[in-house]
Formats: sequence, C-alpha cells, structure tokens
Amino acid sequence: MDPLDGFKNRKVVYGAGSLASVLLVAGVLIVVALLADWRQVRWDLTRGQSQSLTPVTRNLLKQVDRPLAMIALIPEGSPEREPIKDLLQRYAYHNPRVSWRFLDPDREPLKAKEAGFRFPGNILLEYEGRRQMADRPDEDSLSNALRRILKPLSKKVYLLSGHGERDPANQEPIGLQTANRALENEGYEVGGLNLVTQPEVPQDAAAVIVAALNKPLLGGEVEALKGYLNRGGRLLVMLEPFQDAGLKGFLAGYGIILDDGLILDQVSQSLRLSPVMPLAGRYGPTRITRDFKNTQTIYPMSRPLALGKNVKGVVLQTLVSSMSSSYEKIGKEWLKSGKGNFDPKTDKKGPFIIGALAEIKPEGKPGSSAKEQQPGPGQPEEKNRGYLAVYGNVDFASNAYFNLLGNGDLFLNTVNFLAAEEQQIMVRKALKAQLLVLTGRQLWILLLASLVLPPLVMLLAGIRAYRLRRSRK
Repeated sequence: MDPLDGFKNRKVVYGAGSLASVLLVAGVLIVVALLADWRQVRWDLTRGQSQSLTPVTRNLLKQVDRPLAMIALIPEGSPEREPIKDLLQRYAYHNPRVSWRFLDPDREPLKAKEAGFRFPGNILLEYEGRRQMADRPDEDSLSNALRRILKPLSKKVYLLSGHGERDPANQEPIGLQTANRALENEGYEVGGLNLVTQPEVPQDAAAVIVAALNKPLLGGEVEALKGYLNRGGRLLVMLEPFQDAGLKGFLAGYGIILDDGLILDQVSQSLRLSPVMPLAGRYGPTRITRDFKNTQTIYPMSRPLALGKNVKGVVLQTLVSSMSSSYEKIGKEWLKSGKGNFDPKTDKKGPFIIGALAEIKPEGKPGSSAKEQQPGPGQPEEKNRGYLAVYGNVDFASNAYFNLLGNGDLFLNTVNFLAAEEQQIMVRKALKAQLLVLTGRQLWILLLASLVLPPLVMLLAGIRAYRLRRSRK
C-alpha cells in the first residue's frame, strides 16, 4: 500500500470530521438562537438578585391583560440607554403584553412634547387609553406608575373656566398645556368647570384649580366654591399681581390675606435674571413640600400673601417663602420707569409668603390643635376636611417655567396632595449619569482579566495542542 494513499485517506477523514464538527456546532447554535427567540430565559446570578424584578412588581405584571406600551424618553447617545433597556426588558420578559421603545426628545421634540417629556429618563406608560409617567428609570418609579395606570377609574381634576383663566390647551409660554399634560401623565382626568352653567362643583371632583382669574366671580360661583370646601373639597388658587377677581374677601374668610405689592429679589438680579423673578428655597413642614430640600423654585411676577390669626375652624401653614434678599414694591408706578432697585424708605424687606395651605375642619367639629389635625391618609376625618392651597403666582406653573428648577414638582405635589394621592408626592429629578470609580487594584484586575488573560490562555492552549500533535507523530 502506498503510504501516500494512507496519508490522503487520513486527511479526508480528519477533514470530514472537522466539517461534521463545524456543522454540528452551527446546528446547535441555530437551534439555541431559535429557542432564545421563541422564549427568552434569564438567570440572575448577582448577589441578592439585584438584576431581577421584585415579587411585588411581578404580581403587578400579572394584572396586565391588555397591551401595555412603555416609551422611554432619552437621547440616543445617552450612556443611560443600556440600563434603561435592561430594565424595560425585565418587564417585557415577565409579560408578553408589555412592549417598549425609545423616543429621542432631541430628534423628535414634537412627539416628546406630546408625550409630556420633562427630563431625560422619563418613561411614559400607555394602557387602555390611559397614560401615566414614571419620572425616574428605576423599578420603584416604574412600578408605582404601573400600579396607578392599572386603576380602572381616574380621579377627575377640574379647571375653572369662564373668567379669562389661563388656558390648559394653550401652547404659548403663558399657557398651561405642559401642566395639563403632566396631570394627565399622573393619571388624572382633566376637564373644565363653568360654575355659571353648572351651579355646583361635581361630586366626582378630586380637586378644582383656579388659575389666574381676569374677571370677577359671580356671587353664586363664590358660594359654590365655599360649599365645596365646607363639604371636604380641595381647591387650588393661583393668582396674578394687582388683581384678585373678587377672591380677596373669599380667601380672607379662610385666613389668607392678599397683599397688593410685587415681590422683587436682589439675588435674581445678581444671577442676571429679572428682579421680578424671585427665587424661593424656604418651605414649610407640610406633606406637599416635605422632600424639597436643596430645591429652588422661581415665581415670575408674584404677589405676597399673609396669614391671619385665630381663624376659627382653619389651620394655616406656609408652603413656600421667598428668600431674605427679596423685597416688596407697592403699586405700579415704578414699573413705568423700570427702576426696581430697593428703596429702604418705601419698600418692605422679605422674606414673604408665596404659597399657603388652609386646612378646613368639618363643620360642627370642636377646635383642636394643628398636631391633632394631621391624621394619616385614609382616616375618616381626613375625608371630611377641606383644603385650600393658594399661590400668589401662576406663572411658576406656565409652559415657560414649569420644567425649571422645582416648579413642576411643586405644582404636581400640590395637586396630588389635594387629590389624596400622597404616594405620588415626590421631587422628580432629572436623570444623571453616575461615574464608576475604580481603585488602582481594581483597574489592574480589570486590565488583566479583559486584555491579558484571555489571549494568554488561548496562546497556552495553542502551544499545548501543538505539542500533543507533535508527540503523536
């Protein structure tokens, strides 16, 4: 037998074996890919199962029996895209009815605005025609939004109309379209209320908003608002300077006194802002502002408020005050000259109250202390108490300023408190990338494990295979 023939036969056998091995591996990979596409399987090997959803969230996902869309609003080049993608994939993994996608607010600003975009990392949930915004891309925020959107009924918030109020559909800087959309994304149904054609506030009103009246209320309308508060209603009043539209006496009855001046701020001037745009960083110890630590808000063209004393049946609290650098000017004459500098002879030094909260006890209840009037949510007395929140400013909630500093949070927290949705009271912060800081030892371990060790292992394996082949010859 020719040795060359034996060598050729052995070469053919080795070649056929290699080809068969390649085909077998390729076939296994194709089958695995098809199985993975058909049914994904996740193993969480991290300590404490940190990359898995909690049992509470998994139980919530079991309640999703209709298509649920999750839209993550974040720029395409953001380093936070991958963590958000992983989070959304976890939700979709546990329920095939959950779908998700990214929306780049820089490339598609109109769609992002329609979705109610505020900060990068917002996630909008859409379910059976209802919408809910998760402000932070983490499981707590997303699951809380999911819990709210699964409610079959939405609470109704009414905006008073018929007196030249700020328009919730107006896209101009002075409009309230951004605030209106933010309320919808909080899970509320927002509608208009005209107390001329409808003499009483509807029974299903979770809260009523009065946004800068330009024309006085009629006597019957004022009585309707009083009746609403006395039966446990929740009212938010936002005002403009130099006009009260007949609300001065109404508010005074609940201990909130309107001042006719205008607040200016020297700090605003130093920041190259208009002096009529006072900043605020002082907040009262209320449930609305409990998380407002190191948070600033801004109030263009704001009037100061004052709190009365010994108002029977009413407990008054300060929500927000201007800074000590603020001062008040009376009248409009100085506006014509544009000279708004502080005059110690005529101007009053701050701080001034910009926002106040009046808690109205049920009728017929004896007087009690403020501490005694702070029952937890859901207690019987809480349902019968009326609440009146008043701001000497409306522009902080307008389109131009809603997403500046903590303005939008203050507005939403106020409405959430009034509507008895305290679990939604929070400071919604913009997503910030967090740097991973490694020590010198960790950097060397990472370098060796990723760049040095794999090539070295392959080189040693190749040398060993070569030596084994040489020894068989």
